[in-house]
Amino acid sequence: MSYQNLDGALRNHFPRLSLLSIAVMSATSMNALAASDSNDNVTAMETVVVTASVIGNSQVEDVREYPGARTVLTSEQIEKTAAHSIDSALQSVPGIKVQDETGTGVLPNISVRGLKASRSGHAQFLMDGVPLTLAPYGHTGQSIFPATLSMLERIDIVRGGAAVQYGPNNVGGVINLVTKPIPHQWQTEISNRLTVFEDGDTPLNDFYLRTGGWLTDSLALQLEGNFLKGESFRDHSDTDVKNFQAKVQWLLSDTQELQAFIQRYDADTQMPGALSPDDYKQDRTQSKRPYDEYQGQSTRWSLKYLHDLDIADGAEFELLTFGHKSERFFQWGFNSAGGHWADPALPSTHIRTSPREFNVYGIEPKLALYVGQGKSVSQNWIVGARYVNEDVDYKLTQTPIAGGATATPRDWHLDTDAFAGYISNEIGFLNDTLKVTPGVRYESVDMAFKDIGKSENANNKVTEWLPGLTLAYHLNENWVSYANAQKSLRAPQIAYIRGLGEEGSELAWNYELGARYTQQSTSFNVALYRIDFKDQLQWQSGTQTFDNIGKTLHQGIEVSGRYIPESMQALSLGASYNFLDATLEEDGANKGNQLPHTSQHQLSWDATYAFTKIDTTLSGFYFSDAYTDNANTSEEDATGAKGKVPSYMVWNFNLGTDLYKDENNLLRMNVAVNNLFAEEYYFRGIDTSPVGRYPAPGRSYTLDLNYQF
Repeated sequence: MSYQNLDGALRNHFPRLSLLSIAVMSATSMNALAASDSNDNVTAMETVVVTASVIGNSQVEDVREYPGARTVLTSEQIEKTAAHSIDSALQSVPGIKVQDETGTGVLPNISVRGLKASRSGHAQFLMDGVPLTLAPYGHTGQSIFPATLSMLERIDIVRGGAAVQYGPNNVGGVINLVTKPIPHQWQTEISNRLTVFEDGDTPLNDFYLRTGGWLTDSLALQLEGNFLKGESFRDHSDTDVKNFQAKVQWLLSDTQELQAFIQRYDADTQMPGALSPDDYKQDRTQSKRPYDEYQGQSTRWSLKYLHDLDIADGAEFELLTFGHKSERFFQWGFNSAGGHWADPALPSTHIRTSPREFNVYGIEPKLALYVGQGKSVSQNWIVGARYVNEDVDYKLTQTPIAGGATATPRDWHLDTDAFAGYISNEIGFLNDTLKVTPGVRYESVDMAFKDIGKSENANNKVTEWLPGLTLAYHLNENWVSYANAQKSLRAPQIAYIRGLGEEGSELAWNYELGARYTQQSTSFNVALYRIDFKDQLQWQSGTQTFDNIGKTLHQGIEVSGRYIPESMQALSLGASYNFLDATLEEDGANKGNQLPHTSQHQLSWDATYAFTKIDTTLSGFYFSDAYTDNANTSEEDATGAKGKVPSYMVWNFNLGTDLYKDENNLLRMNVAVNNLFAEEYYFRGIDTSPVGRYPAPGRSYTLDLNYQF
């Protein structure tokens, strides 16, 4: 095999590897080829991959030696488990719980290890390593979620050990959404996923188009479009999403590379809202919230420059710039005539809206330096810094339904300048049998708050040192044990710093202890975890401010595994279990109670068997019951605002087969049934409709056709 062919093959299989990584792997492979063609006893050069990212390229292979709990969901695995949205794909990951607000995946509410699920505001979301959050410091809630499942190659869920490099808002870990890479050979992909809900009227159609490849030896281009349109299983659930992306990859030289990305995302959806217990029993598909709806628009971009440096035993410099301009608009019914404002059994007297605008810009240089190749002690340094500016307009309006003037109870503006610096050093002892990685992150956040309606200003300054330490010990070729401890931060949100201001950050210490076994396609992982969250901000009505008094403790065990028998490669079995004890620790009557919306027990499973050319998969998940309030009220009240949420178990079935396949063409079909046994279950307390039972999707049928040529 020639060097040129080998280099192309590596780029095709690992399209996101840096130039230096490919060069080193190519050299390694060439040595191995030379050794195989020679009678001499030649030792191939050790593969060294230098990358300026703690989580690497979010490949499945990156999990094998990672010193923490981590799961990578591939597009193939997501397909087999019949997931039709990002949040439904995450249901199978231990420690993650999802409240499905729309049935279409437009507004996921994702909780990690018992942290609050509302708008997925307690986890660090990335897309290809770039912050996805609306405002990483001042507004972490994902009230625009500019990502669709059809555009993803895989999802990397890192639950421990990455806080030093990826911050802030990493108490729940880091979730990296990896988009489809540019293929080496020009390729076009067309797919259409049609979902019919058993209780719905209009099917939900998901159309995806991608075309791209290398135009020359040094320039690659890819264009994508994703269109989601239709309804879920509820009345008042019309959905229209358009997602466009473009990528450019330019090899400036043998050691320099430029990667560019731009995206336009538009979403418009009605929101059916919660139901009173009586209305839920009568017809769980109806809607009693006729005024609730949502629109979101976002234009996102990033530019990454990579330069492989000929220093030490390998080095890579990376310069990332990114930004976005986003607008989101929620509208909902509000009752001011008595009773709870969101009681779905009562008529609304007003319409409220919350238009918000976000302008965000960031720049992040970082350097990775590897020394000690072939020695008993090696070091892999990562040094980086980041500056982020956030400009947020935060408004609330209220208009009487019967007619009258529109009031503006809230008109705020937040300008944030945030600087972060971090350094870590992975030290390998005993030929990398033992790896110790100390690191520290420094955050300095300046927030300028202005209440335009009241001509009030407040400034808030936050500075924090966030240390971290990870340990990994390779017991043998297949087993690695690990431990990590890290301090995490969530900066004060825009709503927190008004009034008296000078609010501190929400801080937590995260700990993990675990072990992982990997042999070919078989794997097993067990992890003990603990989150000491000592500084959660809570609203104090007496002073109209937020105080750092919230204390919670999240601890448990995660177990996951996959088994493919050597004698029966057509069979694949996967399962996971999570036990979570998430409790309130602040002094008072509720101390020791279970945190709202947290399930102590979570199970997921999947079994795939290939009959000739047909892959058949049966999968599912189970969550135990959960409370709704801090007092752990068991009995449901008349409005459905309080009371236990019952446990639920959902089964999915998927059948997939290649209808046609040759060297350059692939036509694949999948037929799926979600919620196979029509389990009726619900949630409570979701954002603009927090009172009542919020129905989860019933049974649905999906036909998915994908053609690549």
